Amino acid sequence: MGGVKALVVAAALALGGCSAARADAPAEAQNGWVQIAPEPTRLDGRLFEATCSHAAGTDPAYRFWFRRGTADGLVVFFDGGGACWDDVTCAIPRRREADRDDDGFYKAELIPTDDPNRFGGIFDLDDPRNPVRDWSIVYVPYCTGDVHSGSNTARYSDPDTGESYTIEHRGADNFRVVLNWLKHNFAQPGQILVAGSSAGAYGASTHYARIRAAYPRGRALMLGDAGQGVMTQAFLDQRNASWRFVLPREVFARNTTLTPEIDVVGRLAERYPRDRFAQYTTAHDITQSSFYALMGAENACLAWTANMTSALAERQHEGNFRSYLASGETHAILRTPRFYTEQSGGAPLADWLAAALSANGAGWQNRACENCMVRPTRCSY
Repeated sequence: MGGVKALVVAAALALGGCSAARADAPAEAQNGWVQIAPEPTRLDGRLFEATCSHAAGTDPAYRFWFRRGTADGLVVFFDGGGACWDDVTCAIPRRREADRDDDGFYKAELIPTDDPNRFGGIFDLDDPRNPVRDWSIVYVPYCTGDVHSGSNTARYSDPDTGESYTIEHRGADNFRVVLNWLKHNFAQPGQILVAGSSAGAYGASTHYARIRAAYPRGRALMLGDAGQGVMTQAFLDQRNASWRFVLPREVFARNTTLTPEIDVVGRLAERYPRDRFAQYTTAHDITQSSFYALMGAENACLAWTANMTSALAERQHEGNFRSYLASGETHAILRTPRFYTEQSGGAPLADWLAAALSANGAGWQNRACENCMVRPTRCSY
């Protein structure tokens, strides 16, 4: 790798951590998990075929996972894996053979670690502290570079060679296929958790209204992990064109112009006043702030924290929204063992989520670390 791409990668090393068989093949199950290779699906007169990015040298095959629990609850979890939106970022995919999570701006194909049997956190089904350990779970992997929100074949040009290439930004289309499968294989649950980490946090907000339309009854909580929505206008304009991104039509008027000031999560909380909405982040998330720099923000590592805390304060005006602000720079927590050890917000995160899921919400309140606004490392971007 050389030229423009090498320079961009060198400037973005902080991006680390950005972080099937058919349903009728139970022999594929492991520890209750079944891997699903979805069939092409016709919806609203259009044929949808689930796929990964088609980046050069990658496998386009798309699969997802499902586990049927014993409790009357359903988790819909959107996974993360970076993003791409222009000639440079989309020219640097993370492939299956990559040694590290930060070898590429976006996960371009499914990789061996896309297996919920390997996860911790809310996927640790043996830990009694896990409030969803007995729930059914659909795990939605990610390999399209569009935060689960694209419906477009985009053409780009390699900045070093000038060679043209295309990326299938089909995350939104993929989830329509997943949700159609889910509606035909899982009855209305009494409780729903729609969650996602990193890029998956945006997928959770993009598709929340569609999930609620499919499953309108019961209590529901949306939890975004490490996806705070701090973006520049230049990025929004570029990604909207590249991904053919569309705001949830159940919440926003058609042709609404998306700006950094439009708060998707806040609007969802307003639209669904009987549901609950929550976000988790660290105060200086190094992955989120690094992507903010890639979006063209100046003094990104400081500006991201300032804009993130301001946005959280605005969302807290909604009576059905709560946030958990933890100390440090780490990125994403719901799939990790840190989910059970994090308590810098003044209470254990696992207990905070359990309270959010409880019938009366007792003990569920805004949490924030004390004296954590000073960055633990030098700000250099």
